[in-house]
Amino acid sequence: MFSSVVYIYLFVFSSAQTSSGAGHISFAYGKDSSALTYYTKYRKQDGGGFKAKGLSYTQALNYDRVVLTHQKTNPELVLQLTSASCDIDQLEEVSDQYNLNKSWTLFANNCTDAVKKVLRETKINPGLAFLISTPNELIEDLYHYTKTKFTKNEYSVLEGDLNEYLEQEPNAVPQTLFGKPAAKKNKPKQKEAILILTGFGSKYHSLQNLKKYFDTTAYDVYVPNYISRKSLEQTVHNLDSYWKKKGLANYEKVHVFAYIIGSWSINAWLQDHWLQTTAHQNIKSIVYDRSALQERAPYILITKYKIPNYFVFGPIMYDLHQTPYLPMNDSSIQKGLLLECYATGIVRKNQATAAQLGPYCFEPDCFAQQYQDAKYVPLNHDQMYTHPEVYGAALLHFFKYGHFGSTLNTYSPIANPFIKTQP
Repeated sequence: MFSSVVYIYLFVFSSAQTSSGAGHISFAYGKDSSALTYYTKYRKQDGGGFKAKGLSYTQALNYDRVVLTHQKTNPELVLQLTSASCDIDQLEEVSDQYNLNKSWTLFANNCTDAVKKVLRETKINPGLAFLISTPNELIEDLYHYTKTKFTKNEYSVLEGDLNEYLEQEPNAVPQTLFGKPAAKKNKPKQKEAILILTGFGSKYHSLQNLKKYFDTTAYDVYVPNYISRKSLEQTVHNLDSYWKKKGLANYEKVHVFAYIIGSWSINAWLQDHWLQTTAHQNIKSIVYDRSALQERAPYILITKYKIPNYFVFGPIMYDLHQTPYLPMNDSSIQKGLLLECYATGIVRKNQATAAQLGPYCFEPDCFAQQYQDAKYVPLNHDQMYTHPEVYGAALLHFFKYGHFGSTLNTYSPIANPFIKTQP
């Protein structure tokens, strides 16, 4: 039988506070705020896991900044949780195991995953998203599954604004590679901007190559964290919030490059808002990255990998599969199609499942989208993230002239799109 309530404190550093752009999370626990056991976990080259006993709340709040000097500022967000369902000695044993004795890895035992293991020991529900690599996904899931605890003040926000954090913080490292606001504040704005709506691949692909390529262009580049695990509807809402927050309506022209879920999202967003306001009517171009092959991946995931899919991506994968594509036919926007020629590993390995959806069609007209120009790209969907140099010149040419030019003219669908290929 447990004698008293244990207080658990989550110290959340935002992406803007960390050099990696991934954010950081640490935690402490105790029977009162004057004698806490504090853990903070970093990569091996940064010292690994750290533990300090007998700290006050203020000392724990300052620890990473003052003692370790790993952070320049204190956490942006601090949550106080409570549990009457844990043995504090067993909690310390679990905390030691995952924060000190198990090596840091990107997807299996980073600071966020270690905190999740500890929260489960306290019987606090941190959600179902495994393989997460950022604190934001943990806080988002925690709030979703324990919202009544916050509304009843059983869980408290001691520092920061929880709603603002959830709205603004990116879910994955790649988005931040395009530069944090502080790094770009002295850069003069261009008259035109590119809005890149990445897809699920941004969760596990570095966008570093995209950054290097588009940083050399005469555009301001925006890559929103807009995909919600919950639904396509929430994803569209997130896109609308990002547009407003970044002031994209102030640009003379905005050009959109939309990966697959980005194509569904931008069209739904524009049709929801286009007739209600003039704030979005500076969108002059949309280039859709479409794939007869990869657009069957959601069906493969929800059919063959139901549980892993739910843990990693959430209900939105079901939503995407079940939502028909809604074309954008407004003639004031120039529209182009970049069509992938090859299958990714997930589609190659599950050809029989993918084939259950019927024959493939690679012709541009099969994608139910009006277009001014369409070109084939000799890449699979994963390579669209890692090799922008293959199609980048054509993309920029379209933004400027309304057609892709001649750089992709030699490519067409191939007889066997399931073979492996390297750019």
